[in-house]
Amino acid sequence: MGVGSRYQLFLWRVLGCVVAFFAVTAHVSADELTDAIKRQTDAYREKLESLAKWCESQGLMEEAERTRRWLHPVLEDRLLVPILPRKIGTLTPPEAESPLQQEWYRRWGALRKEQADGLFALARGAIRQGRAALALDLALAALHENPDHEGLRRLFGFQAYSGYWRTAYEVRRLRAGDVWHERFGWLPKGYVARYEQGERFYRNRWISAEEERKLRSTLQNGWVVETEHYRVLTDHSLEEGVRLAEQFERLNEVWSRLFIRFYTSDAQIRALFDLRNRPPVANPVQHRIVLFRNREEYNAALKSRFPQVELSVGLYDGASRCCYFFAGPGFDASTAYHEATHQLFQEVGRSVPNPGFRCNYWVIEGAAMYLETLRQEGDFFVLGGIDTPRLLAARVRFLQDHFYVPLEKFCSLGMEEFQTDSRIGALYSQAAGLTQFFMHFDGGRYRDALVNFLAAVYLGRDNPDSLSQLTGVRFTQLDEQYAAYMRSLPSLPMMRIEEPAQDASTRPAR
Repeated sequence: MGVGSRYQLFLWRVLGCVVAFFAVTAHVSADELTDAIKRQTDAYREKLESLAKWCESQGLMEEAERTRRWLHPVLEDRLLVPILPRKIGTLTPPEAESPLQQEWYRRWGALRKEQADGLFALARGAIRQGRAALALDLALAALHENPDHEGLRRLFGFQAYSGYWRTAYEVRRLRAGDVWHERFGWLPKGYVARYEQGERFYRNRWISAEEERKLRSTLQNGWVVETEHYRVLTDHSLEEGVRLAEQFERLNEVWSRLFIRFYTSDAQIRALFDLRNRPPVANPVQHRIVLFRNREEYNAALKSRFPQVELSVGLYDGASRCCYFFAGPGFDASTAYHEATHQLFQEVGRSVPNPGFRCNYWVIEGAAMYLETLRQEGDFFVLGGIDTPRLLAARVRFLQDHFYVPLEKFCSLGMEEFQTDSRIGALYSQAAGLTQFFMHFDGGRYRDALVNFLAAVYLGRDNPDSLSQLTGVRFTQLDEQYAAYMRSLPSLPMMRIEEPAQDASTRPAR
């Protein structure tokens, strides 16, 4: 693929801030709105280049490079989800910089604010045309340009509070006198100093941290860590519970952006863009997590319900709507993300008890394998990538082992048939490869269709032909495109792939 094709028409990918899904991609014919987006992007690029040249004329070589990097090429095999700053004043020039550097920062900030306003106007135009997905993408792009845009922050559920952008949940906690501590989670503000000195408040009295550890040695008396979207119960330590809760809050943030169309209708998105409306204050779903002290305790507690639990390193139980993990050696972050992804899809919005039971089971595991690649690189959360273990395995299966189940047959496989197949390792690899394909092929051509496909599966409104119907493409043509996509990736060294363990997740009893 040539350098030119690395730049998609749609602005969000031009900016390199890839998010949720793309209502406008390279295969869509240009119309008035997409032309306006392109003009906006081209004009912005010219202004940034002009600023970069000014920097060079003033000897600000690092600033010139940073200005040009703002519009960097897109990595076609992965998504970059911008991490939004929480502190207000991102575009204010740093006081420690020289006068010339501050002048550059002011000029750069002015350009970014102007671009954000332009993108927001385009987003509202997209809403008027009934193109809610495009409007949402443009709004996210605008918020990346100007993180302090009040209207956009409100749209995404934030409000200004004491110099920071906070969610309604955070504001309620802060107004109640609590503060967030990076080691201890939410605490009454007056407790912080004593906690940092090694004291703990337990059943209306102060005790030492060591005494609390003894008293909380069982799950019945364990620590409970609550965040906006999670409730973690653990007998390992308060600090480990907080760490895990924060890890899952990051997952929730990315998942909620990437799959917003999974749980939000076009009408709801349109309502968000009407700034005369005040966004409703919702009570978010609080997902349950149990973190055991160690592997041995995990095995002993779950063995009676899950006979092969010792083969797993974490699981989601759909019947109890709870994820189970253990701390210490053996804990695997990618598995934790995988299982927690199952939990998000199952518990946010509506879902049938056994999604994928009749057919299309592969996409449930495929989506979880895609989200398990979550990591942070610089100012972005990153998902996907041709060098991730799951996709490497998928490429080896397809290119070297010549293993591939045609999509029409693959989509006909239900949960039980999929999970009891003797080729289960290869089936998982193919599911991972297909998810990468549907997320990234041709600039994200099928990304909306994949989200809609997942929604249909979880609602139980799918059939074996749903994927073909939603993409508008025959299964045989999708097979050909997948083959071409896999062959287009950089060549692989000869290697063998160990059979991955079966997913230990369980669905509610049939």
